[in-house]
Amino acid sequence: MTQNTENPIALSFDGAVATMTLQNGAMNALDDAALEAIIGACDAIEARPQTVALRIRSERRVFSAGADLSLVNERMKSDEGVAAMVETVRRFHRAYDRLVALPCATIAEIGGHALGGGLELALACDFRVAAHQAKLGLPEAKVGLLPGAGGTQRLTTLCGAGIAARVILAGDLLDGKEAERVGLAQWSVDAADLPARVDALTAQIGGLSPDAVRESKKCINVANAMSAQGAQAEIEGLAKLLRTDEARRRVASFLTK
Repeated sequence: MTQNTENPIALSFDGAVATMTLQNGAMNALDDAALEAIIGACDAIEARPQTVALRIRSERRVFSAGADLSLVNERMKSDEGVAAMVETVRRFHRAYDRLVALPCATIAEIGGHALGGGLELALACDFRVAAHQAKLGLPEAKVGLLPGAGGTQRLTTLCGAGIAARVILAGDLLDGKEAERVGLAQWSVDAADLPARVDALTAQIGGLSPDAVRESKKCINVANAMSAQGAQAEIEGLAKLLRTDEARRRVASFLTK
């Protein structure tokens, strides 16, 4: 087994399985450094053609709470900061598109809350296995923003406009069981059983033809491709919201609680 333990992402390989472990602070915030680390990890994984499956997991109580809201709050105070935040949003898209494009099967092991950009990371994976106790959601509208890292597009494609409206427009948080029921997660198990369930899934995938997995994923990605127009609409919409007094007030209010 080989391992890289540099923060904020640890990447290890064990035979045909790669494991990407999120370890960026208590909430696994996804900042510029974390996003660049994800891109770098994807490069390393793709350089190993023997890798058939990638599991993404967390060392923390949460899977990931998404973007660092204190960073968002600080950047919203100036035009230069907003421009920097928009570039970070583009980096989210590059990182998650890179993950989608990996030739191996990808699995999000969601043992704790996956919110905002954290859920969008999971949505960029082929499989989502969630603990019953986990909470999954895209609560950006509560702070005057929108899910800008593919959430509006990938969730709608995966679960339909009705579920996307429930999660994004109504701000519902779904536990693992409900996420499985609506198709957001393929499986939900008790938290204590989650690692073993993902072990079994990686073993199941590992028993398939690697070439067949790669070619089949390529075909699925063609059918499921997110449009450039949809991605651009997210980026432009979020850029507009970052400049509003309403969003500034809501973000600042959230951080004081």
